[in-house]
Amino acid sequence: MKNVKLTLAANELKQPLHVKVRHILREQILSDFQQGQRFYTEREIMRTLAVSQATTRRALLDLVNEGYLETDPRRGFFVKRREESRYVGLVTPFSGSRMMETYAEYSDACRQHGYTLDVHGLHKGENVKNILRVIRHKPVEERIIITGLTVELTLELSNLLFNEGYQHVVVGAKMSSFKGGSISMDHEAEVDQILDHLTGLGHERIVFIVNEPRNLLFTSLRAEVVRQKLAERKLSKAQLIFCDTPQWGDSFEAAYKKTDAIMQSKPAPTAIVPLSGVGAWAVLRYAIRHGIKIPQQLSVASFDPMINADILPVPMTELVFSHEERAEKALNLLWSPQPPQAHELITPKLIVRESTGPHSSR
Repeated sequence: MKNVKLTLAANELKQPLHVKVRHILREQILSDFQQGQRFYTEREIMRTLAVSQATTRRALLDLVNEGYLETDPRRGFFVKRREESRYVGLVTPFSGSRMMETYAEYSDACRQHGYTLDVHGLHKGENVKNILRVIRHKPVEERIIITGLTVELTLELSNLLFNEGYQHVVVGAKMSSFKGGSISMDHEAEVDQILDHLTGLGHERIVFIVNEPRNLLFTSLRAEVVRQKLAERKLSKAQLIFCDTPQWGDSFEAAYKKTDAIMQSKPAPTAIVPLSGVGAWAVLRYAIRHGIKIPQQLSVASFDPMINADILPVPMTELVFSHEERAEKALNLLWSPQPPQAHELITPKLIVRESTGPHSSR
């Protein structure tokens, strides 16, 4: 992780001067100017920033190409902030059903605001530079939501989008080196709620399964909070276990196989909590197939909201939040008057159902 940050920082140091001037001027347009307002002259920019005419002219022409300025040969540059067409680009892994769920979360919110949603799916092994090639609209028209990528890809894409002038937010976590805004879950609150519930039922042998790839941004942060909370509470019999699922791997199958290994251990856990909803499905499937009574012999809980969780063979205890609220927060950050570098936090609520209870066969 440190190497990634250092590499990105080094790349920024190598940026041409006209790129740095363009960044400064773009921030001024977004924060201090209105549609149609006359912009600074070349001479004003040269004098204030102490840069050459060639550097100034290149930066201004880039802003014209990006859609932030329009030029009149006789009168100078004017701010061009049209709002008739607004596009939201959604960058997410190209992974079938999960991609469709992500699309559904943002499509309704975009429709209500009159935005057009464009999905830019990142395929396995694809370079994030390809995302820039498929974005069809100028930065003044389209803004980008990033979700579901690894830490490295998220930071790399953020740097590329920033350099090209695209405002963007990441849905998943707050990162100090990220160029845009962020929406994240309150991981401390969610872990505390699950631990309070399970320890309140008398559970000590609790296993948290990290069934998603550990380099996914959301997964890595959630796992770290679990580790910290287990140490703080001195829960020596509880464990955090990694499946080491490869990127683009089957996280359901990973959780299923790991549950089989865990349940063979002596003593077996009394509660299992995978770090993703699909993992909770897998544990439930394993328990039913192997005649393990839930919750009498094993309690299962889900970190993520699960479809029809209340009508499963054993209704699932789960953390829930409003997908509509999350999408709304992301859009508000994207299209705020200021560049979206703010952070929004979402706190989920634990819904207790029949999949968790006191362990009766110790």
